[in-house]
Amino acid sequence: MTPERQSAPFQVLAMPLRLLEKLAWVFIVLFFTMNLASGEWVFVAAIGGSLAAICFAMLDLRIIAILWFAGSPTIFVFANNILDALPFLTVERALFFGLCGLMVITAALRRREKVNMDMVEKLVFVYLGIVLAALLRNFMLFEGEPTYKEDIAFYLQGYVLAWMSYWLMRRMQWTEKWVMRYLWAIALASVIIGFQGVGQNFLGIRWFNPTWIEVINEGRATGVFSNATEYGLAALVSLLFCMLLQGQSRDPMRWIFLFILLICAALGLALCKTRAPWLAALISFAILFRHDKTTRPLLATGAIIGGIAGMIALPFVIDSDLFQRRILDLHPIYARIALFGSGFSMLLDNPILGIGFGKNTFETEKVKYLVSVFGVSYDEGSRTGPPHNEWLGIMAMTGVFGFVTYIWLHVEIFRKLKRMREDPTISEFQRRFSVYALCLMVSQVAISFFIDIGYLIYSSSATLGAVGIACATWKPDVVPTTGYPPKSETKPT
Repeated sequence: MTPERQSAPFQVLAMPLRLLEKLAWVFIVLFFTMNLASGEWVFVAAIGGSLAAICFAMLDLRIIAILWFAGSPTIFVFANNILDALPFLTVERALFFGLCGLMVITAALRRREKVNMDMVEKLVFVYLGIVLAALLRNFMLFEGEPTYKEDIAFYLQGYVLAWMSYWLMRRMQWTEKWVMRYLWAIALASVIIGFQGVGQNFLGIRWFNPTWIEVINEGRATGVFSNATEYGLAALVSLLFCMLLQGQSRDPMRWIFLFILLICAALGLALCKTRAPWLAALISFAILFRHDKTTRPLLATGAIIGGIAGMIALPFVIDSDLFQRRILDLHPIYARIALFGSGFSMLLDNPILGIGFGKNTFETEKVKYLVSVFGVSYDEGSRTGPPHNEWLGIMAMTGVFGFVTYIWLHVEIFRKLKRMREDPTISEFQRRFSVYALCLMVSQVAISFFIDIGYLIYSSSATLGAVGIACATWKPDVVPTTGYPPKSETKPT
């Protein structure tokens, strides 16, 4: 028995866990055999895939984290389409909750290095608790047909999964080599992301279209997601990480290869044809130009080429359907202005706990609070469903407590990232990584005034996961020992 397993508290936990492990294996084998004999191939595939993922993850929890963020925008869609027959189960959810469980189990069976909770994590748990209380309030007071399943799934995947990504990633034992592997995995995903955009826009290829969820943005590239916004943000994440790796590379051939990956990601970003990811990209580039000198030549060159290309293409696109509907159409803006008035009316009527949290709560309750604002008719607000503003939705659904906690949480994140950028005791690579995490976080905050972040599962998780990695304590890379003394210390014979 190893020394770390001899301590009394862990020994008390280890004994029942070992017993439960044996019982669990007996149950799994019996269940697997019954389904195999009856031809239930969906359950067989789900059990086999889950066991393979758990065994794979037990080798190193960082592997499953990298697989999660690289596989979600690329290949997991094929498994998710098959798993549609099972309630609530997707690969991403299985990996996330499995990772949480493995984190707890490994902490119980062997003493992991203690990581104290920082203020951000404390506020995350407080915020999720307030949202949960608002969800329960909605269940008790909601009039009409209950939507328990949809609301619980919305809470778990849109908020718990996203915000707990910070907690999970900060507790990983990251080193510079492992962070490089994480960056390369997401950078390489840009090839598939770019292919998705080209295939869906020009070639009519629908291989990556999800069938387990409804795609709402027809006519635009959506990749493996239900909407073009999340596809564009996934491309932006990959693009930024390609730029970070370029700044770390000293090999010209590797830099050129990364530039090709960057072009693939930029192609996906352009083909999403959606304003929010484009705005996020502009904000990110501005932050990089200010804080990362290595990107300035690339950004300046890109701005010049982009400006010239834009002036050449403007006469051809100004009358296009894309320009007219996505750029010049002001009705979506009018709808958001009208919903501002509705949201504030909800807050005034329910200031403490809000109207209650749920996927369709705002859309259902807004008809009672529609008002005209700044000359914009209240009828504009009736033309859209959700608030299309995360801050407005949180304010209306969770009240003052939830809204203040949400603001405080973001303030603490930006304070933490500022300290990491200016910390002279950490490596230059970690300081640069924190700048890119800042880009993602600022971009998410900016676009959250125009969209509902709770629906952007991957981009929210990737953003907060990157922030968690940036704020983690990176360990030095371990140099394998050969058992022989260094050459400089070898004694002559």
